Amino acid sequence: MKTKLIISALSISLFICTSCNEKKHLIVGKNGKTIDTRLVGLWKGSESGKIFPGMSSEWKMIRNLDGTFSLEVKANLNGEFIEETEIGTWWIENGCFHEYHDVSGKVDIYKYEVLNKDQIKFITKKMSFDIVNENYEFIDTKISN
Repeated sequence: MKTKLIISALSISLFICTSCNEKKHLIVGKNGKTIDTRLVGLWKGSESGKIFPGMSSEWKMIRNLDGTFSLEVKANLNGEFIEETEIGTWWIENGCFHEYHDVSGKVDIYKYEVLNKDQIKFITKKMSFDIVNENYEFIDTKISN
């Protein structure tokens, strides 16, 4: 009986410690919003035909620790080249990544999974514009801190 109690107590302690360690990467920024420090840095990604038919794009995203971002996008839409830079803020809420764009005043929301220290998988939950693939997903790859 004592052995079962000890094992139960150790299991509970281990679970609590593991849960605490899983969230050590989350901090509260000066603006009161939660930041996942694993997402901070310079990242790149690309896609082809998943947002709009006939469009391919690549991007570089700088996510800062203060919750601001800068997104540089280069796209080819049926032979027309488009370059754009967007700025805004980002945060984590209810386990999802939120991205507020200053120009549009709209928020995109993604589920996200940190695959390893250099890759993050994003899956669309809510986009501020219509896209072809409602289950659009992509992977950002870290370039530097």
